[in-house]
Amino acid sequence: MATGDSIPPHNLVLDKAKTSLAEVIASLDLNPSDRAKFADQVREVEAMMQNLEQGVIHLAAFGMVSRGKSALLNALIGHEVFEVGPTHGTTRERQSVRWTLTREAIGNREVQTFVTPSGAGPTVELIDTPGLNEINGEARAKLAEQIARRADLLLFVVSGDMLQPELDALAGLREAHKPIILVFNMIDLYPDVDRQKIYDKIRNERVRELLRPDDVVLAAARPRATKVITRGADGTITERWETPEPLITPLKLKILEVLEREGQALTALNSMLFLDDVNEQIVRRRMELREEAADALIWRFTIAKAAAVACVPVAVADVAGGISIDIAMVFALARLYGIPMTRVGVGRLVIEVGKMAGLFTATEVGTHFLIGAAKTFFAATSLLTGGATVAAYASVAPIQAFAAGFGSRVIGEATKVYLRNGASWGPAGPKTVVRHILDSLDRESIMSRIRDELRARLRAS
Repeated sequence: MATGDSIPPHNLVLDKAKTSLAEVIASLDLNPSDRAKFADQVREVEAMMQNLEQGVIHLAAFGMVSRGKSALLNALIGHEVFEVGPTHGTTRERQSVRWTLTREAIGNREVQTFVTPSGAGPTVELIDTPGLNEINGEARAKLAEQIARRADLLLFVVSGDMLQPELDALAGLREAHKPIILVFNMIDLYPDVDRQKIYDKIRNERVRELLRPDDVVLAAARPRATKVITRGADGTITERWETPEPLITPLKLKILEVLEREGQALTALNSMLFLDDVNEQIVRRRMELREEAADALIWRFTIAKAAAVACVPVAVADVAGGISIDIAMVFALARLYGIPMTRVGVGRLVIEVGKMAGLFTATEVGTHFLIGAAKTFFAATSLLTGGATVAAYASVAPIQAFAAGFGSRVIGEATKVYLRNGASWGPAGPKTVVRHILDSLDRESIMSRIRDELRARLRAS
């Protein structure tokens, strides 16, 4: 959002933002475990609500190292708060302090001071950041993105003609769609002619595609001391060093101009954008949690079906029991995804997926019944042979159990995709979905896991 964009009346936007934030907080009906996972997002939303009530404007300063960002913020406040020093890149992490902008703060000039609903001058939270070339790679980019996304107004500080990395960084900050004031700092280091040339080049060439010329201001946050020579009445020459007052008024006036024109509407609109992002994060995390719950549920039913098929000695009974477990699994998944399904619909879905996965082909069913019949025979004859055929039963039952468990896993994974798409197979179609699931599942790994869990159950019992 450029500084010159049209902003709706701030009271309307502020009220809408407050209402939306309150609704989001009220809708966060999270259990203790989920609330812990969303703690950071919830805290940010609640803090945003509090800042809106208090009328706090967030102003963040960016720039390369040693451009005088910290000194500039100190000059705005009027005393030393942010650490400055000769060390390259003194600021190592985010720092902030609150500052109330008053008429006195800009030298008692006759300007209309922006006021919050409480009647006080605007409270600005000044945020200092490490130099953009002080933190390397992804860490630097992530920190800059996080701060820029949260701030309402950005300062980009330079100390001379802009280098290409500075132009790239400024272009990156523009993607946050926030008002940006570019500050040409340390102007006391340049003769008047050179200073004007650099100033004109920045305004008219360097940032022409990124900022308006009026968004570039001059400053000298920490002017260097100058030698002053005086001659006394008796002709004595005295030398002393004097440090001029910071040249900071143009920047204060520019900040005030933005706040007067856009004020809390800017904060409210920024809060709404941030709220959308928080909502998206929460929804995405909820989807992840639901996927994790669905995976755990599918596996529980997979093991239950494998165990049931292995333990039931009657061939027809184990088949019927296995299908019943699959139907119960689909019902449980439907409840998890909040999609109502009838028993007839669930049964059709199980059969449909089973057919597409090749679980109900004549060969598969015939093999299943043959193995089941052999299992039934060994179970029955073990009574007559004094247990001699128990070993044969123990070798046949796991084969049928592994096949049944794998089939249940396929049906569960396909159902998960179907329900995730709102009871639809999506544009790919059911056959493509099932084929992709079959290709992605590691049959050997699943069989090994089923075997290990069944063994653990037997040992426990």
